[in-house]
Amino acid sequence: MNSTSINRPSYTSLELPAALKAKWRGWHLSEKADGVCVRREFAGCAVWGDSMRDGRLMVWEIDCAFGCDVRRLPWTERARALTELFGQLNPKLNWNRCPAGHGAEFIEAIIRAGGEGIVAKHLDAPFGVGLWKVKRAESFDLVCAERNESRGSIRLSGPGGEDFGWCPCRAQFDRVRLGDVVEIEAYGRHASGKLREARFKRIRRDKTEVTA
Repeated sequence: MNSTSINRPSYTSLELPAALKAKWRGWHLSEKADGVCVRREFAGCAVWGDSMRDGRLMVWEIDCAFGCDVRRLPWTERARALTELFGQLNPKLNWNRCPAGHGAEFIEAIIRAGGEGIVAKHLDAPFGVGLWKVKRAESFDLVCAERNESRGSIRLSGPGGEDFGWCPCRAQFDRVRLGDVVEIEAYGRHASGKLREARFKRIRRDKTEVTA
């Protein structure tokens, strides 16, 4: 099966507070690894996973099992195919199953341990359908250090002048001035210090006036 004919699974995002209140009965929850999404093949099987910097492949999905297209099968059957595949793997491949669990307790444990978040798929769902992604979001109060009018984005700096990278804010770009304190939501920071998936929330006029 040609990988170019298979679309990468897409997700609908769910905010953490809502996810912690959900019951998740009939759903499979697994940790979302912070890697590069790839499709790999072995022994007539094709799996999807996150390629990690340390060489591990954190596998979370399968679309072909021992020569058979399993995309239309429910997750319960695809999961069994993954288990069968992993029973035959050479450890030198360094393939690993993403940690899985149940309910809000599992989500809390992943977030508390510093994990990026979780992916939820219904037990009856076919491949790539109805996936939910829950990620840990943090809020940062930062200073607008530079404006890029053509991109509608601002460069952010911390209290000591530390560079937090750029954030798009087209809807409110004309209202943001240099030196304004703005609230930004992001899923943590990269090793470079830049925010991960930064999202503009609001101008903190209360803090801007204090620091002006």
